[in-house]
Amino acid sequence: MFWINSTTRSQEFFHIIKNVIDDTLLEELENYVKSHNLLQPARFITEEDDGDKNPAVRVTEIAWIDTRSNSDLYSRLTAVVNKANHEYFDFNLTYIETLQYSVYPPGGHYKCHADAALKGVNGDSRKLSFSLGLNDEDEYQGGELEIWTGGDNKIFKLAKYEMVLFPSCIPHQVHRVIKGTRKSLVGWIHGPDFT
Repeated sequence: MFWINSTTRSQEFFHIIKNVIDDTLLEELENYVKSHNLLQPARFITEEDDGDKNPAVRVTEIAWIDTRSNSDLYSRLTAVVNKANHEYFDFNLTYIETLQYSVYPPGGHYKCHADAALKGVNGDSRKLSFSLGLNDEDEYQGGELEIWTGGDNKIFKLAKYEMVLFPSCIPHQVHRVIKGTRKSLVGWIHGPDFT
């Protein structure tokens, strides 16, 4: 686990950061995923029998990325998240959860959901979520990330190495990919419950 220092003072609803990682970190990540044959169909939380495989809700292949095998990536993300949290959110945060490498093929999507429902092993909460674009915008059509704002929703087509951070309690979705393949790295940062 990588630990994050912060206090609490939320100001901004979401924050965008460019050039979060570089070609070397991406190559290491993709080599890790391929060499360990990690991609698998994504599942999600549901109360229905076999509902966690319902293609009406989500079509994505994912790989779980742990800290031990990808320490340079986690170190970089920890530094970026610490800085963004200090400057924009000021939440009380403790660590980044295991990352999720996501591949959305043509037709891939993820319906509206919020990430905050899951508790960590210590009873802490997901407080910040992020999505980091891993390929160029012109490599796919569709696949936009939509974040609910309570008014005009914000729609992002993430550039390569661009990250958007937002509170984990905010509903969001990934629009259907029409053509090409969308790749992203998503993560969740935990901390004590809000009081």
